[in-house]
Amino acid sequence: MEGINFKDLKSDLLNNPDIQNSYDSLTPKYALISALIARRNELAISQRQLARKIGMKQPAICRIESGSSNVTLETLFKVAEAMDMEINIQVKD
Repeated sequence: MEGINFKDLKSDLLNNPDIQNSYDSLTPKYALISALIARRNELAISQRQLARKIGMKQPAICRIESGSSNVTLETLFKVAEAMDMEINIQVKD
């Protein structure tokens, strides 16, 4: 049995304008998540250590990093500050 080539599947799906729009709308979210994870790894701290530093529990950091929760700006800034990061928000017209 032959597997599915992910790149081909993604390309085919993104030919659909509705799927492309949904995909594009998620790009900033996942770029931010990737930056947070990269910084935490760069600092060589665990999710548990980060959570303790900001008064949260490890599962909350896991949910933020997986993108499965709608994190508040306050929490997002708290996480970023704990890792000496700066988050800039840009409003587009």
